[in-house]
Amino acid sequence: MNKPLLISLITSLLITGCSQMDRTPSSANADTLELAPTITYIKGELNADSLYQLLSAELAGKQGRFDLALEHYLNQTRLTRDPAVAERATRIAQFLRRTDAVMETSRLWSEIEPGNIEPLHIRANILLHERQFELALPLLEQVLEQGGDEALTLIAAQSEEMPAEVAEHYYDLLTRLNRQQPEQLDYLLTRVLLLRQLDRTTAAAELLDAGLRVEPDQAELVLQRAEIYRQQGQPAQGLKLVQRALRQEPEHTRLAASRAQLLLLSGQTEMAWEAIQQLLQQQEDNQQLRYYFALLLLENNRPEQSRRLLQQLLDQQPDNSAPHFYLGVIAQQQEQRELALEHFLQVDQGPNLIQAYARALSLFESADDQARVTALIATGRESHPDQREDLIILQVEWLDRVGLRPEALAILNQSLEQSPDSVNLLYTRSMLTDSEQSQQMISDLRRALVLSPDNPMLQNALGYTLTLYTDELEEAHALISRALAQQPEDAAILDSMGWVLHRLGRNEEALHFLQQAHSRYPEPEVTAHLVQVLWALDQQQRATELLLQALEQQPNDSHLLEAADMIGVTP
Repeated sequence: MNKPLLISLITSLLITGCSQMDRTPSSANADTLELAPTITYIKGELNADSLYQLLSAELAGKQGRFDLALEHYLNQTRLTRDPAVAERATRIAQFLRRTDAVMETSRLWSEIEPGNIEPLHIRANILLHERQFELALPLLEQVLEQGGDEALTLIAAQSEEMPAEVAEHYYDLLTRLNRQQPEQLDYLLTRVLLLRQLDRTTAAAELLDAGLRVEPDQAELVLQRAEIYRQQGQPAQGLKLVQRALRQEPEHTRLAASRAQLLLLSGQTEMAWEAIQQLLQQQEDNQQLRYYFALLLLENNRPEQSRRLLQQLLDQQPDNSAPHFYLGVIAQQQEQRELALEHFLQVDQGPNLIQAYARALSLFESADDQARVTALIATGRESHPDQREDLIILQVEWLDRVGLRPEALAILNQSLEQSPDSVNLLYTRSMLTDSEQSQQMISDLRRALVLSPDNPMLQNALGYTLTLYTDELEEAHALISRALAQQPEDAAILDSMGWVLHRLGRNEEALHFLQQAHSRYPEPEVTAHLVQVLWALDQQQRATELLLQALEQQPNDSHLLEAADMIGVTP
């Protein structure tokens, strides 16, 4: 069936109406219809039954009944095996954002029209966004081998989300295909992104250098190479590349922005400020760029210049409260407490809303400020009812920080009476419960884990608590193992695993995990655990040196002092 013919037939029939296609059976012919022979669908022929259902689908779509339209088109795709019908079914499923239906219709489309790479591309896109990278790989390979280079954009966009072993497979595929098409810079650039995801920075730099020898001023190559120079602490080297490329493309916004950044990082602050102002004059309506430079300047200790850009953003977009957060940060850094508070409390939406309240509370350091903090949180809960729970937790944490734990627990208890199934409130109460009430702590964590059984934070918290306060070590080990399977790089979970293995008498295994935890996060509790396991393995000198070194930095830490007492070392 020819697609233009199909669409034109359906369109013409929709215009003229369907009065000639009365499908309602009369009593006289009902039996005859029931005994009608099975219809044979022949590809390329538009029989009456197909046309009727496709017309019904289009009419359903016009009436907003898209689920019915999809059902009819999907049925006709299976029956007619027509590529135009399959494509239409896929488009409707995409419009409805029915991922399952898109996968099915596009798969049928591929079966019907195997030479068409678009349905492959559609399925690969879905799989990539669902982080099913291995399943997407063979589809993308087919797309690329058939000339669908736009698939490289999909891979590049998802490269930072890929696990290392998967990124390696993608890199191998692109390397093989790039050898067949060495002139394709898109392949080279996507390979660079994958190498950076694999932490193979040197290899990425070498690949970029090879590309730059062919096209020394190609903007994307220059930007990627300059970024690697920046990460390696060599901004001056990146600046040379960018300035040379700008001579060829003086209007290139990203090159100009990179130049300003590299000037700033190279210590040429006045030239950087001039470059920023010049670029913003050229891009007067580019608020995103102005925001970027404001944060870049703040990050590089240029608060007054950052403040100026943030204020410009507020002047141009007074309804956008986001700049107030960073203006508050600047005021806080400059010890202007009331001004900082004013800015933080003007943040009324966006990802920094709760952080703004957290910053506001950090401005109050005494229990004498309790009334003011209580009023601030009450106003916040009234203005932002959807953030009620987060604001309660901020208040509770502040009360605990200033030595008012009983008041904090009272608020938590009251809140849990109103919301007994709140995982966050249960977890927070467990963290504030004293060790003398370990059963309450364990009870809260068990309840939270019932409500959120696959939560690695809760699995680890309960496992570690059981390790500390009970002899239920096998259960603790199982919980921590489940958490570690989900977050194998998390220092807190690695520490918990090391400590439960120590309690189980498996010190050789414990040492492996505690060394990993300490290398990632050498805080006192982790250090104390590692010291005790080293001592248990007869590595007394190493344990003593590590403990004394940590005590020099934090001589009053309770975890370190407890470890010193356990192994008999005098600080």
